[in-house]
Amino acid sequence: MAYSVDNVAGVDLVNLTQTNTNSANVNIPVFGPLGTLLNASDGKIYVFAKANASIPASTATCTIDPTTFLVTATGGAYTSPTTAMTSGQYAWFSKAGV
Repeated sequence: MAYSVDNVAGVDLVNLTQTNTNSANVNIPVFGPLGTLLNASDGKIYVFAKANASIPASTATCTIDPTTFLVTATGGAYTSPTTAMTSGQYAWFSKAGV
């Protein structure tokens, strides 16, 4: 299991990020902000982002919009977590660091 080698502690690079519902009934991730980058022990770069559609587990063709950090499961260089995602869920997406 990969872990952060940067000064970011307590992140779970494997599972979906939990959310809390605020008074406006909006799910807020327990980590943020979107677009946070970190280097991990497996030599990969991870980006914290939000699914913009359903994404199958371990999809190796995810695209992350560099402005909104919304993810789609088509034509990109990022891999989704090992758990399938639905639109609106948050997670760390990886790609090779070299």
